[in-house]
Amino acid sequence: MKVKVIARAVAATGLEDTLRELLRGMLAPTHAEGGCEFYELYESHEPGRFYFYEQWTTKAHLDAHCLTPHFKHLEANIAALIAEPLEINLVQEVAAG
Repeated sequence: MKVKVIARAVAATGLEDTLRELLRGMLAPTHAEGGCEFYELYESHEPGRFYFYEQWTTKAHLDAHCLTPHFKHLEANIAALIAEPLEINLVQEVAAG
């Protein structure tokens, strides 16, 4: 069963560019992971608000992603750059009607 994720990170004041680069560093290595169907990074019209939109083939693939060196690097460095806790949501589409 496919797993979709929407994650949100809000930069601390003055650290928007630093957070953007940390998050951007996740793109290439994550795209190369098995089971990664898409992994996209967006920035809101409100500067410093970033969103990952992801789809994984299975929950096992997502779990493996969380054990990679690049994810561990993100975990080790993000706390000093964010104004709010990192929000990670596993989501399901709500069908019409």
